[in-house]
Amino acid sequence: MKVKEIMSSIIRASADSTVAQAAKIMDAKNIGSLLIEEHGKIIGIITERDILKKIVAKEKDYKNINVREIMTSPLITIGSEKSIDEANEIMSQKKIRRLPVESNGDIIGIVTIRDVSNALRYSLGRRIVENSETNYYKPSYERPI
Repeated sequence: MKVKEIMSSIIRASADSTVAQAAKIMDAKNIGSLLIEEHGKIIGIITERDILKKIVAKEKDYKNINVREIMTSPLITIGSEKSIDEANEIMSQKKIRRLPVESNGDIIGIVTIRDVSNALRYSLGRRIVENSETNYYKPSYERPI
């Protein structure tokens, strides 16, 4: 299964947006991250965790700080034609939960660790069902006579 099959659409915010504005967008859209753009180009990502660790925990004024100051940049991305196994590997190695998807140099979507986990689980289940020649151990629940 390819990344493009499980990706979600992206929600953007300007690099000049305040953290308060970004939080309101995430709340209204019920999402955990925003891709940050400047001059029409995606330059970073901000997550709920960024807001919590870099603003709330440090008691900073979220109304007067631009997202550019706390966003993660440069982005770690994956190509839309890559497999979900590759996405899982990148996310595990880099210890990230969200992975922007790119095609021809443009960010076209995003996958989360939950998307990848669900897709891998579905894929594994499908492979087990389709592979009827595999002899898996099946426990017996019969009582010995």
